Amino acid sequence: MCGLAGVWRHDGGPVTREEIAAMVAPIVHRGPDDSGEWLSGRVGFGHRRLSIIDLSAASRQPMITADGLGVLIYNGELYNYRELRAEMEREGARFTTTGDAEVVLQALHRWGPESSLPRFNGMFAVAYFDGREKALWLARDRIGIKPLLVADTGRELLFASEAKAILAHPRFERRINERVLDRFLLGRSWDSTTSFFAGIEGVAPGSWWRVSEAGVERRTYFDVLGAVDVERLVANGRADPGSFVEPFAAALRASTKLHLASDAPLGTMCSGGVDSSLITAYAKETLPDVRAFVADIPWPGGEAAQAERVGKHLGVPVERVRVDRTRLLGLWPRTVWHSDGPTSHPSDAALLAVTETCRDSGIKVLLTGEGSDELFAGYDWYAGTLRAWRRLEWPRRLFTRRRRRLGRDLRAAPFSNMPAARDHRLRRRLILFLDGERELYAHRLLERLGPVEPASDRAFLAHALFDVSDYISWILHRHDRIGMAASMEMRVPFLENAMFDFAFHLPRRAKFRRRTSKWVVKEAAAKVLPREVVYARKKGFPVPEAFTLGSEAILAGGMVADRFGWTAEATRRVMAMAREDAHLRFQLAGAELWMRLFFDGASADALGERLLASAA
Repeated sequence: MCGLAGVWRHDGGPVTREEIAAMVAPIVHRGPDDSGEWLSGRVGFGHRRLSIIDLSAASRQPMITADGLGVLIYNGELYNYRELRAEMEREGARFTTTGDAEVVLQALHRWGPESSLPRFNGMFAVAYFDGREKALWLARDRIGIKPLLVADTGRELLFASEAKAILAHPRFERRINERVLDRFLLGRSWDSTTSFFAGIEGVAPGSWWRVSEAGVERRTYFDVLGAVDVERLVANGRADPGSFVEPFAAALRASTKLHLASDAPLGTMCSGGVDSSLITAYAKETLPDVRAFVADIPWPGGEAAQAERVGKHLGVPVERVRVDRTRLLGLWPRTVWHSDGPTSHPSDAALLAVTETCRDSGIKVLLTGEGSDELFAGYDWYAGTLRAWRRLEWPRRLFTRRRRRLGRDLRAAPFSNMPAARDHRLRRRLILFLDGERELYAHRLLERLGPVEPASDRAFLAHALFDVSDYISWILHRHDRIGMAASMEMRVPFLENAMFDFAFHLPRRAKFRRRTSKWVVKEAAAKVLPREVVYARKKGFPVPEAFTLGSEAILAGGMVADRFGWTAEATRRVMAMAREDAHLRFQLAGAELWMRLFFDGASADALGERLLASAA
């Protein structure tokens, strides 16, 4: 896992060593083990390396082909690199390293990006310069596990793993993206194609950019909407749901084994929930001495006690990382700094405490259970969507007026966790103008799944697919930034190519059955984990609301108040509201921390001390 940064000069001028050094400096945490740079006229690459596979200097980046015409900087892991390497060796290729980066480079150079990218199974962001075509290629993995941000100033194209690297470029102007900030404060999560900074966007998951003298060409090689074979999904709907349990277990075991590939020490993030516990169980089958870690938040709703029960059952040592209120508030500004924006959940600070403990323990790779809830419908809101659409299936002679009203509301907001449809006029004005493309994507998914019957199943499955395209984005953003803040690679076995292909084609009855969410996951887990763990109520990395009490005081005389034009009296009233509303408090205080860190030059440590003083 690594950090990358680079420049393409549209005007043909030379990229300087000073530009690349400035961009790489803020992301040293992403790769403390090694560094490198490459400059050639209008193109410049910088790289920071976190050594995971092939720890030798031979896998240093930027990596250059033997003919000198292909250059790569790469962030991620390719899990099928051995198979691709063997195929290229049969074609006559020769390799000088044992790592996956050289496989990525040779595949891109031999087969071309358009042919090789769809064959990659892993998490990655790549920048590849093809000297034969004088073209720069930028690409991301299918689901967007690894980040790649871009800013086109007209004079040059800047790209990097994190926004702060682009902000460090001497000619980039730092400004707030008002639209994204407004969406965030309205309770909307952002996706990885946007940024809180004006002029910075993300390469979309499953896509590539080709940059040349002719301009910038963008193409998609994978998207959720096109990845679903509706005929296969309909056919699976006629099968016995129980027939999917063993194939699921086999697929997840295989994926977990792939994700254990590492020449550096490895562990698991085991919260005691079914997903991370199942990953831990399968990891132990291949790696008997695997270690697990959990955030130990001192309150009755914490996860540590259940994680410890799982560890005892599996024979896996679980280290409890204590995160009390003082530690959480002290770490909060650092999570904002590393996230390049206000964080979305207080648990980010608890996660940072865990990843730092792992680093201090010598662990460099953590496997987690992220992605299961979206792929296999683990959130409560999917059941809400199912119930709402089932009301439309009432006999037509009954509740005619209510059916008409419900049908209108579902046309406006087809999924249960969308803003309430009863104020659909306001919603259409407020949301569609801020977030129209994402809102309309829900309807495109429903149309795509048109042959799936009944309509309630169609809506249920479309909702889960929507979250794979949308909701999961901020989770993966958090996953990458908080892991890399501690120079820690975090891997997601549920988000391997074969796993999400399997999940996309599971019928509703295999995901939600007998009022049980993630039914197929839990049926497989019950064979290796205690039933009280498998069927325990989902906690979702909880943090007591009281932990952030007092943080609203940071708004007094702050930058958020100035940005919205609040008077001193208005600010006092907003602070009073924030004291009563934990979610509002976290959002507003987070926005204030972000503005002070990135626009006022404040340090994360100083802000942490101020939060602690305010909350005392």
